Amino acid sequence: MMSLLIINVEAHSLAIFQAIAEYLSHDLPYKLSPDDAFVTSGCTQAIDVALSMLARVPNLLNFVAFRHLEVRHFDLDAVEALADHNTAAMVIVNPGNPCGNVYTYQHLKKIAETAKRLKILVIADEVYGLLAFGANPFVLMGVFGSVVPVLTLGSLSK
Repeated sequence: MMSLLIINVEAHSLAIFQAIAEYLSHDLPYKLSPDDAFVTSGCTQAIDVALSMLARVPNLLNFVAFRHLEVRHFDLDAVEALADHNTAAMVIVNPGNPCGNVYTYQHLKKIAETAKRLKILVIADEVYGLLAFGANPFVLMGVFGSVVPVLTLGSLSK
């Protein structure tokens, strides 16, 4: 026997977004609203949406032609020297992967302060946030949302 559950997502979308905002607010010093949550079909689509907004492209279809973005890898101490008028955001991956680097609270604070001085957004890929191992406890970049705008990317599939 097979059962099938069909949910009218549109009719329940406010409740869904309220639940998402409540869940994501758990470890933050402030509360998110349902309007703070944006759901995509995957982290890659979330990145595309975010970059299309930063590139000021009118719609996502046109964004494909504008994927000529420059990616710079840097030491945080040198980021201010590398940033220029075209710099729109700083992307961090924390933790690096389940067995990788986990940034400390102090390092994330320094990232937030640097982004604030540069007047740029921090995009935090925290897909492995609940799977962090090692001595450093995982800290959400969103903790610094009152210092600098933070866009957090997560996933249900990890």
